[in-house]
Amino acid sequence: MKILLLNYFDAGSGAAIATERLLMALRQSNINVELGVLEKKNANVAIILLQKKNLNQPEFYCIIKRLCGKFKSRITRIANLDFSTTNTITHSTNHKSFIDVNYINNSDYDIIHFHWVNYDMISIEDIPKIKKPIVWTMHDSWVFCGAEHHPNILENDTRFIEGYTKFNKPKTTSGFDVCRKTWERKKAAWKDCKFMFISPSNYIMEAFNKSALFNNSKSICTVIPNIVPENIFKANNRNALKEVFQIPKDKKIIGFGASYGISNKKSTKGGYLLLEAIKKINDNTNYFFVLFGNNNDSFAEEIVMSYFSAGSISNPYILAAIYNLCDVFVCPSLIENLPNVCLESLFCGIPVTAFNTGGIPDIVEHKKTGYLAKCFDIEDLCDGILYCIDNYDDLSRNSLEKARAEFTNEVIVKKHIEVYKSILSNNQPSAVFNIDEEEK
Repeated sequence: MKILLLNYFDAGSGAAIATERLLMALRQSNINVELGVLEKKNANVAIILLQKKNLNQPEFYCIIKRLCGKFKSRITRIANLDFSTTNTITHSTNHKSFIDVNYINNSDYDIIHFHWVNYDMISIEDIPKIKKPIVWTMHDSWVFCGAEHHPNILENDTRFIEGYTKFNKPKTTSGFDVCRKTWERKKAAWKDCKFMFISPSNYIMEAFNKSALFNNSKSICTVIPNIVPENIFKANNRNALKEVFQIPKDKKIIGFGASYGISNKKSTKGGYLLLEAIKKINDNTNYFFVLFGNNNDSFAEEIVMSYFSAGSISNPYILAAIYNLCDVFVCPSLIENLPNVCLESLFCGIPVTAFNTGGIPDIVEHKKTGYLAKCFDIEDLCDGILYCIDNYDDLSRNSLEKARAEFTNEVIVKKHIEVYKSILSNNQPSAVFNIDEEEK
């Protein structure tokens, strides 16, 4: 059995991190697996850099394209073709393929396991041309949506359930309906396909099953969470780490890892909502803020308490140490699948405060492993932060127990291997429906 995982990157995004972790866990279980990427940052020999296909057009085509480009703004303005939306999540049309389908079909891989294959890694129309069995992990909602990677949750967008028509486009979306056009291309290209989908969270699986694109299809979906390296993300000596990072031992530490996009109040990471929540904490001299990730300077300037900004962290051991500094980690996202930050916090025994949205409830049990605030309620988010700090010992113990009971690497790897074996032995993805029942 030889597996090829496909992901555009091998680092720098949640999907890339999850895919690289799966690669390593499968190899540790003696599975012959490689990860194919178009942008490689790691030196891991099991990660192969795929040659980009030459998409250059004939010279005459390029000349015409350049001439048309000069008039593009005027034409789109007159015809109202410019696409505009308040949905800040990534949009992908996958019109082109940078990877060569013939290379995949002629390879000795038995199964192709898609992960995040956007940015034109492979076109919608080329996916059915792959002659090998396809497993596809959905790291977001793009598979069953249009061009958007998650529906516009702030506008109760349910087009992925109803189907994309000319009449149900959100009022705040204007211009050419890229989402409808992309959805229609998927519907036409994938109508006879039988994929085996993996959802890291129950939320994505439920949305998949409701979707107009797949609710009557031959494809099926099963839930398998993402891998967290248990030997790295674990509880550690908090006081010793505070000395290393020079963090005050007498303060309550609040952690956060995505402070970009605060100028947009509809940013899916919710940094703006967290800023408003911590402003409601009385006597903030007793608290200290720890930031990591691609932090925004304007976010730091608005924090109403002392803080430490660790910046972007690529070393997982340092990241685990940062979690262990905290009394609570806050994930104020508007929509998430199964966020790595919440899983990593769980393994470190750090309670999480988050909104009750997306796949977060798979990790955060209200007042047991953290606090699930009412969606986008700033007051309740503040209450949740304080609740987790005040009940740290119980919540921390419960978090560690949940991590060991539901998210162990051994179980997650076993489920992936069972999916692969079922497909190869039966050539019927539906066989994996019985995996969880057999374990019970």
